[in-house]
Amino acid sequence: MNICKILLILVVPISLFTSCVRKKDSSGDAAASAPTVVNMPKKLVVSPQDKAMNSFAHLMEQADSVHREAWWVLTGERPPLLKSAFGKVQRAILSQSNAKLGNKSLFSCDRYEVKRDVLSQTGYPQRIDMFEKCSSKAPAKHMAFLNAQKEGEFEVTFYPEGLQEVLGMSAAILNKAIVCKIRTNSSEQLLGLNCKDWAQEKNKTQMIRLDVYDYQKEGKDMIRLRGKVYENLTDIRKIEADVPMTGKITVTETELYAPTPSPTPKVTPMPSVTPQASAVAEGQPQSGEGQAPAASPSGPVVVPMDQPTVLLPGGVIGGEGAPSSDAPVESANPEATNHGWPTDENGNIIENPQPLEVDGDPAQQGQPGAQPGQQQAPVQQEILHDQGAPSGR
Repeated sequence: MNICKILLILVVPISLFTSCVRKKDSSGDAAASAPTVVNMPKKLVVSPQDKAMNSFAHLMEQADSVHREAWWVLTGERPPLLKSAFGKVQRAILSQSNAKLGNKSLFSCDRYEVKRDVLSQTGYPQRIDMFEKCSSKAPAKHMAFLNAQKEGEFEVTFYPEGLQEVLGMSAAILNKAIVCKIRTNSSEQLLGLNCKDWAQEKNKTQMIRLDVYDYQKEGKDMIRLRGKVYENLTDIRKIEADVPMTGKITVTETELYAPTPSPTPKVTPMPSVTPQASAVAEGQPQSGEGQAPAASPSGPVVVPMDQPTVLLPGGVIGGEGAPSSDAPVESANPEATNHGWPTDENGNIIENPQPLEVDGDPAQQGQPGAQPGQQQAPVQQEILHDQGAPSGR
């Protein structure tokens, strides 16, 4: 009996000890075989309002890509990525969402103010006014207005005065609002873009204004453009462009006005000058070919340009109104005071001079005994130099 008690006292502690060791080993094996559990981050819950803003920003980026291709078709140049009216709206929306804007050097001003009015918990309808705020002292410039009445479709109105950096000075002067309608699907893919009155500078002197600006993702013509080219705000050409789904791109420019021909100076033929016969004494032939024309009362004789000008002695020959011998008469020789009449060795006028030898008809020779101031026949233009008469040439 005592032996049994002793055995029990010895066996019970041993069994308890072995059972504890087994429990520890089994718990260690279970811990070693269990998989490691990683704490996963909680899924971010995006409100319908924020989801709509993200959708707007994503669609504006797609619209900018479409516009870059359309502008390349019209002008042969692609603007930098997001440097367009669509890109400015996208950056304004991202700034509202406190997103960090990259490539700050793309714009001279990249600060915005956004006023948002959400009329439902679902995010639609809602309106967003966007402003460019470059200076705290200057008022903000109204840049665009977004109006979304339902999901999958909204309208954006651009104001060129506040988008002068991307649309140009000409569009800002014209200052006509540009209205664009945008369609999308549930995957936030751009399905359609239709703009009216899009105006943007091509260069410093020319601007393109589009009445039709249409993009359809599944259309036969993906991009269809119709408008005019303006130079100094005056339309000069019509422009049409089509970008089909497959095939060649076609661009047609048509001059609106025919070029103005340079003015040709009108040449009026001058009438031929015929010397008029002056009044002569009765019975004397009028001055004509081979005769000296009569002198006007002022003195010198006017003759055609192809004949030498000859100043006849004595001034006016014959006719009424002849000056008297006392009146001063112009002379081819200013130092002579005898008016061309022959003189003797003492300078006295010879009363009965010998007739001058003149080539031509003898009837045209000078009459003897003629006195200054009296009527005499017309004299031949070519006078012999050795007779003392001035040549006048």
